[in-house]
Amino acid sequence: MNPLKQLSEHGQSPWYDMISRDMLRSGELARLVAEDGLKGVTSNPSIFEKAITKGAVYDPALREALAEGVRDPKELFERLAVPDIREAADVLRPVFDASGGADGFVSLEVSPTLAHDSAGTAAEAKRLFAAVGRPNVMIKIPATRAGLSAISETVGAGIPVNVTLIFSLERYMAVMNAYLAGLERRAAAGEPLAPIASVASFFVSRIDAAVDAKLPEDSPLRGRIAVANAKTAYKLFTQIFGGERYKALAAKGGRVQRPLWASTSTKNPAYRDVVYVEELIGPDTVNTIPPATWDAFRDHGSAVRTIDTEVEDARRTLEELGRRGVDLAAVTEALEAEGVKSFADSFAALLKHLAEKAERLLSAPDPAAAAARIWAKDASFWKDDAAHQAIIRNSLGWLDLPESMPARLPEVEAFLSEARAAGFGHVVVLGMGGSSLACEVFRAMREPVPGFPRLHVLDSTEPSAVLACERAAPPAETLYVVSSKSGSTVEPLRLMDYFYAKAGGDGARFCAITDPGSQLAADAAAKGFRKVFLNPADVGGRFSALSLFGLVPAALTGWDVHSMLSRAAAMAARCKEEDGNPGLELGRALAEHARAGRDKLVVLGAPDLEGFGLWLEQLVAESVGKEGKGVVPVAGEPAREAGSYAADKVFILLSRAGSVGAPEALAGALESAGRPVLRFELDAPEAVAAEFFRWEFATAVLGKELGVDPFDQPDVQAAKDMTKAALAELKERGRLEVPAPDAEEEAWSAAFSPAAKAATAGAASAEEALARFLALSRPGGYAAVLAYLPSDGRHADALAALRRALSEPSGISVQGGYGPRYLHSTGQLHKGGPDTGLYLVLAREGGPDAEIPGAGLSFGQLCGAQALGDFRALAAAGRRAVYLRLKGDPDSALLRLAAAAAFAARSPV
Repeated sequence: MNPLKQLSEHGQSPWYDMISRDMLRSGELARLVAEDGLKGVTSNPSIFEKAITKGAVYDPALREALAEGVRDPKELFERLAVPDIREAADVLRPVFDASGGADGFVSLEVSPTLAHDSAGTAAEAKRLFAAVGRPNVMIKIPATRAGLSAISETVGAGIPVNVTLIFSLERYMAVMNAYLAGLERRAAAGEPLAPIASVASFFVSRIDAAVDAKLPEDSPLRGRIAVANAKTAYKLFTQIFGGERYKALAAKGGRVQRPLWASTSTKNPAYRDVVYVEELIGPDTVNTIPPATWDAFRDHGSAVRTIDTEVEDARRTLEELGRRGVDLAAVTEALEAEGVKSFADSFAALLKHLAEKAERLLSAPDPAAAAARIWAKDASFWKDDAAHQAIIRNSLGWLDLPESMPARLPEVEAFLSEARAAGFGHVVVLGMGGSSLACEVFRAMREPVPGFPRLHVLDSTEPSAVLACERAAPPAETLYVVSSKSGSTVEPLRLMDYFYAKAGGDGARFCAITDPGSQLAADAAAKGFRKVFLNPADVGGRFSALSLFGLVPAALTGWDVHSMLSRAAAMAARCKEEDGNPGLELGRALAEHARAGRDKLVVLGAPDLEGFGLWLEQLVAESVGKEGKGVVPVAGEPAREAGSYAADKVFILLSRAGSVGAPEALAGALESAGRPVLRFELDAPEAVAAEFFRWEFATAVLGKELGVDPFDQPDVQAAKDMTKAALAELKERGRLEVPAPDAEEEAWSAAFSPAAKAATAGAASAEEALARFLALSRPGGYAAVLAYLPSDGRHADALAALRRALSEPSGISVQGGYGPRYLHSTGQLHKGGPDTGLYLVLAREGGPDAEIPGAGLSFGQLCGAQALGDFRALAAAGRRAVYLRLKGDPDSALLRLAAAAAFAARSPV
């Protein structure tokens, strides 16, 4: 059991003493809520100073404020801080609602410069509460003498208050009385007392640091005064809130003002690192825990009720301190003054930094500094409109993965040890698109590592593929990894249903990777999955290779994930430079080729590197194939003579160091023929991680150069909607309403989209209809063979024959995609990219099938609906498409189709 979650069993709420935009955008806060039971967040000027002055993550928002004419540093600060507080409050709102308004708060402090201005503090508290506009924001007011009346006034106004910088017992008494006075003021005015909440932040470890300095090295009182002081404070709390004054207010709905233990990191390394958490656990308390202490307590903390134990010893300890000549009252008074000054100094430093940065941005704006703007996560680098910028800002977490993911590796490695101990012989990834294609790279690149499970990737609803996976990886020997960013992707969820039933409902044979708060996360917990990994939410699927979606399956099957991240980090460092930046140079080179008419990106590589081509195909196609623009990536294209390729191509060669196989020979011949070839070499398998990052960065640059948002996928939903409609028809009529054939022969039939019907009407034969369809190819065009067939290679030769026939004699590129995989890859390009493609959607008649438990349909029906849905989506987008139904043996039908295509090429219409 997680010790942090166990705190709630003793009535204590763990809050997190840190906030930053990175932790919000990455989903880290949501993950801590889900996994650790986090119930609140505190901030202060020092925390914001560290968050805002470190790095460039706030630069885009700062530029935006400056563009609107904001110049005052304090106003600039609020333009940065208030959205963070608001966003954190939204993440915590479910906690707030579930607790009836007791927890789920985010604290925002009034300006430290007002610490001795009672009226100014109260006015500032009211203004900030209104500015954030969330019921679960708590305004922090310092417990100075001037702050006491501000506390009463703010509570009386119905605003939640976090009273901060409490060190002494005397001041704590005054704070509790000020809170009660605020409730009484509100009650006298006839205002409701519920659900106003308040906490009193009683500082702990700073007291030991100050008192220890006044004691001899061998004093038995060293390291004991802070806890004794806090336990005595808790006794006062029970007395005040057990008294008649509070009971009268409680009858009207008033809450207790909970003690919040603050400053709970251990300052002295000789003391236990979680002592100020473990010694102060009890009912009606909060502990706001800094990140390092939070991690330590999760790892080795003990959650036992301690707050009201040894209270008499605490009293005697404080008395003994006085007898030894240490005036605790003087110490706490000094600490209050130091605390106010420290926060004021941090706030002043923050405002100074903002003023200086604003001056730099205003005096020397450099819109050409592409790398700097990308790393600053400046959404305006790509698009000017607010809608796109909102998507972009929440999609740039991939930039941080080489540096942020090492912190997640202990979690991954602990799970790896557990999985290996369980004796799994196979790992099957159930996912689509970005959740599976990096895993396909890992699967294809090398043989299984001795002592580790064999990796399988199932990204298909085609029944034969599902059944083949079940045979290759028997459920009794398999760990299933259900991967879905959204947690609602239909294919992995239905595959999960199938294999969960096959595994006898044993959740210990499953883990999930998803975003915080997704339906998959909830379902996995309900099914008792062995582990749920929550990935950073600001990482898009196709940019997630270096996130948990790639790292968990890689680690489970023996990849050195430390080396992978180290290599990716080295590439990321190079991609921060304006000159000699490999990602920037590659993206700009691809854009220049595209502008010159070379907009087909043909990926060459040995069979064990073909997985990288599939991964790259999705990254490029889905990122830049929109708004009628795009680059067309082509993976696995059958090789041909160097001189026979059309002139619209750039070739990519990924090879292992020293490799001299057929792809390398073809690349050499292409270079000799004057064709552009971009070469990339791997000196070790783990070096592929650096290429992941290089290409992600390059693709982001390519999107900018083409004028598109590389982080959205506006046309993907169309096929999903059409699939849902087809399934609704199936449910209503008992069958899929496939289009009537416009042409038919013994092995296949064809139905054409409206954009192709006129040209194919009146053909004397199916072969002639196909020839007329193929004649619709436009200059600089391409074709795509989209086959709803098993992707395990059993039909690879016949599909290659068809692709080769389609490319003759013009040398056009022919994509090959297995359905429904390509829907999550090149599907966006097909509907949203340039209208230069011909699309052949191949659906099989008959064949084996498998029922999906609890779904009321089979995989064959789902796969058929997806093929039909995509054809309808292509037709609705005005694309030239044909729906081909293969009869009988798929290989025979494909070869007959290839022969017809070859005949069409020799006899052009």
